[in-house]
Amino acid sequence: MPNILPYELNAPDSRLARLLLNRYLFATWLCYLTEYQLLTVFVIYQRIGLSNPANWLLEWVDQILFSFRTVARIQVLGIHMVAYSLLLARLHEQLPSCHNWRLQRLQEELLIKLCLLAILMSLGYWSSWFYLKYMVDLNADVDVSFIGHYLRKNGVLCGLVYFLTEHLRFGKEVWPLPLIRLETATWQWLYCHHFDLGRTLPRSLLYTIGFAALFWPNMSGDHSASCQLLCLSSCMVTLITVKLNAIKCIFSTVMHEELPLTFQKQQELPSLQSQRTQDRGLPMCLALRVDNQLHGFRLQAARDFYMIATAPGYELCELFQLWGILRRRPKNWRALSNALMGNITQFTQLLNECLARQTQPKPKQQSTRCHPNMRLLAPPAPAPNYWSRRCESEEQAPEPQKTPFLSLLEKLQQQLQNCQLSEQVQWFCNCLPVEATQLMRTDKEDCEVCVGRPLAWLIPGLVSICVRSLKEDKHGSLQQDLAMIFYALIGLEKQIADLLELLERRQQEPCHTLSVLSETLRLSVNKLVYHFHEYLDFILEDELLVDSLKNRL
Repeated sequence: MPNILPYELNAPDSRLARLLLNRYLFATWLCYLTEYQLLTVFVIYQRIGLSNPANWLLEWVDQILFSFRTVARIQVLGIHMVAYSLLLARLHEQLPSCHNWRLQRLQEELLIKLCLLAILMSLGYWSSWFYLKYMVDLNADVDVSFIGHYLRKNGVLCGLVYFLTEHLRFGKEVWPLPLIRLETATWQWLYCHHFDLGRTLPRSLLYTIGFAALFWPNMSGDHSASCQLLCLSSCMVTLITVKLNAIKCIFSTVMHEELPLTFQKQQELPSLQSQRTQDRGLPMCLALRVDNQLHGFRLQAARDFYMIATAPGYELCELFQLWGILRRRPKNWRALSNALMGNITQFTQLLNECLARQTQPKPKQQSTRCHPNMRLLAPPAPAPNYWSRRCESEEQAPEPQKTPFLSLLEKLQQQLQNCQLSEQVQWFCNCLPVEATQLMRTDKEDCEVCVGRPLAWLIPGLVSICVRSLKEDKHGSLQQDLAMIFYALIGLEKQIADLLELLERRQQEPCHTLSVLSETLRLSVNKLVYHFHEYLDFILEDELLVDSLKNRL
């Protein structure tokens, strides 16, 4: 059950689960509305020859909008849409997994890929079945069952090709974070661009041509009926492709809406009042918790935290408010700093384990002794030569005759070594696109580094809070944690530098996440040193570290 429901059971808190579940249900409702829109487009395409539009409008209201049959038929498609969106949500929220071999990764992700393939093909089949219920008979004397079989096969092929183009690659990001979030134009973008006709129309045309090349609709020699069936098939394939693309766009837009984050930590209030405060905002310390297993949500929360921390018009006064009887405890900052430092510490420990595993020497086999200080009675004898015993002579025995196949393999191996096959294979791999080389490289270290992708937003946000505390922290709540922040960032920077050095010795290119984290840490530490260089002697006790940091200026 936790593998099927990614939000309600895997979320660390009920408020977080309620927020994500409400967004998921709202996106599902929008997908139902999209299905009505696409059905309307199909009916318009079928009834476009009517002379009286009023009759068509009455027929549309009677047979589609307020029809119990339409509602019942859409539920069949709704089940497929819900299953498809649940699989997308699971792929979006699962943590990057580490595997020693590609076969292990294939075994783990093959099941969900097969489920995606089955759902997409089934959705294409039942979508064709759904549109066939509203199809006008063609002007041809042919069997109606042949037309139905042809269009349903076309829908299955549409779902298959969509899976091959969108979901075949392992480890692909399902809902990437938007580069720019438009506050007032988000729903306008959703209303106008979630169909993405510029991308879906050429693709659907290619699907139709490919399917017609495989299965040409031979309508008993009637070319006009064949053309009508091809046009109808093209329309249905376009609607199915638009639907599959719209489901991803709708869920990506709704789930990536700006989170209602707040620095204010929840206080102990009565039940009714606490329920109202829970609906107002989501505490940052809760959204950035270390035990949160929703990877996609962690990325989104980290980015929203960075946008709030660096916003010039956003006041951070509530972050440094004092609580308690004597008002000496910065409760909001303490909760947020624990969450941020927990993420940094967890990733640093992960890098330590990765480096220790890669640099540890292979264990040597030692002879077991009863007592550690007792010498051996006799030196170990070399392995006996069983061939000489069998021949009972000191002369070297003749080598066994090789078969022609083995001699041919040796000659082939020698020729391959002479032509420097490894260099040519390396050159060929460099010429391949990135998608092809992903299947030939080991990615265990890359997956471990990808777990720290939220730090690319969390660390600059933390540094921005430290810099803004010079003016906005009136009580000095953050001063006692500056040394801990310095040591944590410098330690993480050292671990990433060691990992980059290890990859350089192995002549491997670092992944994009590692390069971004390295550059982010360098800029963040330099920013801290630039703003706190006058106080480094009071913050840090290590004189050598202080001198090395001042040399960065």
